Amino acid sequence: MSHPMTSRERVRRAIEMTGPDRVPITHVTLPGAFLKYGHALEALYARYPADSVSVGSATYGEYGPEIGVPSRDAWGALWVRHTDEHKGQVIGHPLADWDALRAFVPPDTASDALLAEINHNLEANVEKRYALADGDTLWQRMFYLHGYQQTLVDLLDAPERCAALRDMILQVMRRRVDHLCRMEGLDGVHFRDDWGTQTALMIRPQLWREMFKPAYATLFAPLRDAGKHVWFHSDGVITDIIPDLLEIGVQVLNPQVNAIGRERLAALCAGRVCIEGDIDRQWLLPHGTPEQVRVAVRADVNAFWRNGGYIGRGEIAGDVPLANAAVMLDEFATYQPTGTR
Repeated sequence: MSHPMTSRERVRRAIEMTGPDRVPITHVTLPGAFLKYGHALEALYARYPADSVSVGSATYGEYGPEIGVPSRDAWGALWVRHTDEHKGQVIGHPLADWDALRAFVPPDTASDALLAEINHNLEANVEKRYALADGDTLWQRMFYLHGYQQTLVDLLDAPERCAALRDMILQVMRRRVDHLCRMEGLDGVHFRDDWGTQTALMIRPQLWREMFKPAYATLFAPLRDAGKHVWFHSDGVITDIIPDLLEIGVQVLNPQVNAIGRERLAALCAGRVCIEGDIDRQWLLPHGTPEQVRVAVRADVNAFWRNGGYIGRGEIAGDVPLANAAVMLDEFATYQPTGTR
C-alpha cells in the first residue's frame, strides 16, 4: 500500500515536475482579511491547509504597528501605513543623501537570533510541510534606502554609487544565504523584488542585465549547489527578464499572471519553471463571481501544469468575498489538470 504524499513531497514534486498527487496550496493573507473574517477565514484555511510554511523573515517593519503611526524597519527606513490592506509606504529614506552611505551600518539578517528562529520553526514543522525561508529583497531595498525616483535617476546619473549601494545590500543578503545553505530541513529560499509596472519593466532590460543579473546569480548559485530551491516573486510585466531569471537558477517564479497574460507567460514558462500562481487580485478575486474564479483557476492550472509545474496561490485581502476564496482553494485542492499526470 502506498503512503499518502506529504506536503513537503507534494511541493517538491510540483517544483521538479515529477508528478505530485495534486496542486500544492500556498496561503497569502493581508491583515485586513483576518480583521474582517476572523474565525471563518481560519476555518477555511483549516479545510485547505497550506503545503508550505514560512520559517523565518529577513526583516520587519513594512507593516507598522498602527495605522498612521510611522515606524522604522531594520534598515532604518521610515514607514507609515494608511489601511490594513496594504503594507506601508516609505516616507523617510536613510540614504537619500549619498554622503550617508559611507557611515551607514546595515543590519545583520543572519544574526544568531534570526537563525535561531528559523531553526526553531524547522524543528516545530511536525506536519512535514515544505519549509521556505525569506532571502530578502535587493532592488526594493535600494529604493527604500535611497528613494524610488532618485534611484531610477541615479542608475543613469550615478551608476558607481548605485553599484556601491547594491553591493552593500548584496553582502548582507549573501551572508544570510550562506547560512541558509547549511540548514538541514530547509527546502527553499524566497526572494522578492517587484520589477514590473502594469505595462513594462521599470528599467531598460539591458541595464537590468548589467546591474542586477550578476548580483542575483551570486545569490542563487550557492543555494542551488546546496540543494535548496530558488523562489522569486516579482509583480508587473517582467516578460523581458524571465528568460534571464530562469538562466541564473530560478526554479519557482511568482509573477503577476493577469498583468503579463496567461498565454504569453505559459509560452515562456510552461515546462521550464514552476509557476507559483497569482489568481488576479486586482479585479477577479475582489469583484468576480465564484464561477469566474473557478474558471480562472482551472485555466491557469491547465496552462502551466506539466506533471507538476504549478503551485496554487491567490492573495486574500479584506475586499475578497469569502466565497471567492473558498472556490479558489477548493479548485487548487481538487481540480485534476488536463496536462500529464
